[in-house]
Amino acid sequence: MVCMRLIAMIIAFSTVTVVVTDAQEYDVSLEKTSNYSNWGTAWDSVVVLKNGIVTLAAVPKIGGRVMQYDLGTHPSIYIHKSMVGKEIVSGDSMVGGFRQLPSPQSDFQWPSPPKVDFGAYACTILQNNTDSAVISLLSPVEDSDLSKYKTHKGLQFKRDITLYKASSHVRVVMTMYNRGQQPMTHGIWDITQSSCINSDTAAFDNFWVYFQRYQQSTLGGNKGYVQYKNEGTGAGPQWVPDAAPGNIMGVQFKKLRGKIGADCRTGWICFNDRYDAYAYVKTFRYQDGKTYPDSGASVQVYTYPNLNMLEVEVLGPLTTIAPGDSVTMEENWFAARSNGPVLGVNSAGLITKKLTGMQSGDSLDVNGTFGVFYKGYVKIQFCDASKTVVSSVDSVPVIPTDSLYVSKKLAIPAGAAYVHLAAFDSKGAAVGILDSAVIPTPLSNGNDLQSRSLPLTGHSITAKLENSTITVNVPHYGTYLITLHTIDGKQMYSRTVNAPCHFTIKFSELTGNIVVVRVKGKGVNESKRLIVARE
Repeated sequence: MVCMRLIAMIIAFSTVTVVVTDAQEYDVSLEKTSNYSNWGTAWDSVVVLKNGIVTLAAVPKIGGRVMQYDLGTHPSIYIHKSMVGKEIVSGDSMVGGFRQLPSPQSDFQWPSPPKVDFGAYACTILQNNTDSAVISLLSPVEDSDLSKYKTHKGLQFKRDITLYKASSHVRVVMTMYNRGQQPMTHGIWDITQSSCINSDTAAFDNFWVYFQRYQQSTLGGNKGYVQYKNEGTGAGPQWVPDAAPGNIMGVQFKKLRGKIGADCRTGWICFNDRYDAYAYVKTFRYQDGKTYPDSGASVQVYTYPNLNMLEVEVLGPLTTIAPGDSVTMEENWFAARSNGPVLGVNSAGLITKKLTGMQSGDSLDVNGTFGVFYKGYVKIQFCDASKTVVSSVDSVPVIPTDSLYVSKKLAIPAGAAYVHLAAFDSKGAAVGILDSAVIPTPLSNGNDLQSRSLPLTGHSITAKLENSTITVNVPHYGTYLITLHTIDGKQMYSRTVNAPCHFTIKFSELTGNIVVVRVKGKGVNESKRLIVARE
């Protein structure tokens, strides 16, 4: 059973005005440091970026790898202890971290091209202030004369990494240059070796990777993914095609050797420690019409049988690069709290349980579970059919190091067709809609008051709204029971009539904004909803 050790922001939303201070504790800082985290001086200098929410550390000397991306004190990136502080002399060395390689993998046999993978990168600080810091990591030019690297000779990589204030957001812009004499065709392939170690070292099966399969995918015989390596035996399947609603694919770490790829087009992939409830997201842009490597994969996951880690990989399309030219791929990292599964990712956060709205009369019970990417606040907003905000009812402060639970009963304002969670950063700037839900039966705002005739199916009995009066007309002979109800079934009015006849009811005799007119008798049992607007 998964232990849900959550630090949660539980919303029994009270109506408050939230002011989020732009405190110095969430300012960005950057430093170059020696023997950082006891990694030894052989890796000096390590470049460390912090903002009070996440910590990122890059090591230029070992291929410009990012060796730390922590939310709070929770580590997401795997570091092989036996390699800490040591020089890398081969691409076969298991070190850990985040790096990039040229795709397709079929272009070379391991080890990887040495200069771009583990050569010493030059580090330049492009920006350093309290709002953001940017470092640029530039590789040596690949100059190996080995025949297996003939298609890589002249390659050079650059990574520009930005950390922003008061958020878990890290922007990674990767560039691949052709410094050689001939055109070359490659794609950018990034790899994060993610740590499958938590506070219960035996709980390996609580580490997952999630992404959304492309519904029209033909990969793997229309499965939506292709398997490159066998899973092994003895611990059950690692690949879970329908791990969650919405075509969500899951990879459950079981310490088996295996690799899959998928043509994920929604542009996100998430590593999730479900035991300690931490989630680390990569977002990217899928480019329609381009050729992707390795059978068409934009994401890949590789699992190890003998190490407590897996690889989360994003791939760009294959591009022919002329001499002196380059290609760029942008990726954005976010971290939040989630005990899984991850159902969706957007600019504001991630969804663990989708927002639902259960209506009872003119009230709505809203519930959902989320992780957020920014320190700031979330508002519950009601919107009309055009998505224009008609009212904001509640606000709550949020931060990426806490989960967000929403549970609240709200009065539905007239004219509202949707309810959504709008997220704002610490400066009050909108960052996106965390999630939204449809109001099943919207209440009229009076803008649609007009004379209307609502025929009851199969009969000429009508209910008509005109001049603050409901007129019911029954043209058939017989005895009929006419009742009026609220939408939740409460009877407000009853009358037995001998037809043919018609009669009127003034609005003052009714309560509520929506009336259901029901006619029973002579084989008739029909209902119709009528909107009653009031001043």
